[in-house]
Amino acid sequence: MISAVVVNLPVVEATTGGARVAFEVPVTPMDLIKKPANNSPMLAVDPTNSRFVALANRLDGPDFSCALQVSGNGGRGWASARPVPKLPRGAEKCYAPEVAFDGDGVLYYLFVGLHGGGNAPMGAFLTTSSDRARTFTPPRRILGAERYMVRMAIDSARGSRGRIHFVWLEAVGGGPSSGLPPQHNPIMAAYSDDGGETFSAPVKVSDPGRERVVAPALALGSDGAVHVAYYDLGDDERDYRGLEGPTWDDTWSLVATSSKDDGDHFGPGVVVDAELVPPERVMLIYTMPPPALIADARGRLYVAWYDARNGDWDVFVRRSDNGGQTWAGRRRVNDDRVRNGRHQYLPRLAVSHGGRLDVVFYDRRRNAENRGNDVFLASSTDGGRGFSPNLKLTSLDSDSRIGPRYLVPSARGLVEFGSRLALVSSRHSALVAWADTRNNGRSFKAQDIFAARAEMGQSDGGAGAGLAAGGLAVTGFTLAVALRSHRRRRTRRVRSRAI
Repeated sequence: MISAVVVNLPVVEATTGGARVAFEVPVTPMDLIKKPANNSPMLAVDPTNSRFVALANRLDGPDFSCALQVSGNGGRGWASARPVPKLPRGAEKCYAPEVAFDGDGVLYYLFVGLHGGGNAPMGAFLTTSSDRARTFTPPRRILGAERYMVRMAIDSARGSRGRIHFVWLEAVGGGPSSGLPPQHNPIMAAYSDDGGETFSAPVKVSDPGRERVVAPALALGSDGAVHVAYYDLGDDERDYRGLEGPTWDDTWSLVATSSKDDGDHFGPGVVVDAELVPPERVMLIYTMPPPALIADARGRLYVAWYDARNGDWDVFVRRSDNGGQTWAGRRRVNDDRVRNGRHQYLPRLAVSHGGRLDVVFYDRRRNAENRGNDVFLASSTDGGRGFSPNLKLTSLDSDSRIGPRYLVPSARGLVEFGSRLALVSSRHSALVAWADTRNNGRSFKAQDIFAARAEMGQSDGGAGAGLAAGGLAVTGFTLAVALRSHRRRRTRRVRSRAI
């Protein structure tokens, strides 16, 4: 069911270097009663109608939950949908959603079920909609208990229904409630060729010799390759297990690995960067922000992250021209003064149909106290070698001190602002979403999701142009619903129960 009207804000006309902010709007409905903490958005665009956009987001307060918002006009107006009106048996909460479309426009919504006082994951579930979020199938359990950081991506070119790839971190044995068990907990992968009904046998993604791996990111190449990037925390048992203590004073590594056989096997990990300086304590290892990873149509890979090697937090990008075997030199994306004491963090990547690389991130350069979050965008048209002047997308900054605070040793004094921003790019525009606190007052302390579209030029009317062109007129926000027929050819059942 679709509900909850959201009112648009006036159009914003900020510009930088030829790019401009076309609009900035609220996405999640303001709730003055529950005062929820909406964060960690993820965007997906329907390939059959680029004006239809879905946004999944996490809620971290007043209790853990998950949400879905949809737009029928390229992001100018949004309405709330209910993909999980009734939780599956054994699940007490819905959490950490992912969203994706297959080639026929079927919307896939993935979430983790939590239960118990410790909010332990009891399984990952998948539900789908073939009528643009009006109705959803009953959630199907696809992963078992103690699976964390579950990611999903769909290769629509594979088979009649596309191949859904999943990666996750699999905990082995019990551990403290604030961290992972001390033994090796690998990153795993599997796929489904029949919409999540059956699965391939799970395979290990992370190297056996890397004992503390976390936060996988998943990207699919145009050649069918499956790419995963993750962090290796090295000897940092403090963050990995959620123990007491200050910020880790040594470095982490960023590692990437790929499968060249459609996800059946993954090669040894390649170190992308071994000099990551931790910016602060990992608040909750289960929700540690992943690196950003994307592949373009030419086979290039890009990975982005942030760290504190310059004293404050900066956003960096590296590029690989050979499928992740080697990585080019590191590029600092934020163009403020180095070592100015201002933080940039949580980068997200997207590549347009024309090959433009876009990066968005939180940025505090305009706040003397290093507390106010703006959202900035940078673009590269030369394969990540250089970036455009950074464009500020937000008309008002957000207070990074507003958000949930967890009662665990690793999170002491820290505020949860989520694990990611959201970004999708078309040939001449980029749609961005983030956690925002501008609606807060003395009696209202919460996080909302806002979205903005940056335009780089006039739409060419090609694939993805709906994001730039607008689309359906919205008055009180109504969604056009187009029912589609889908091919249902069965594939060979590989495994008939949850992994």
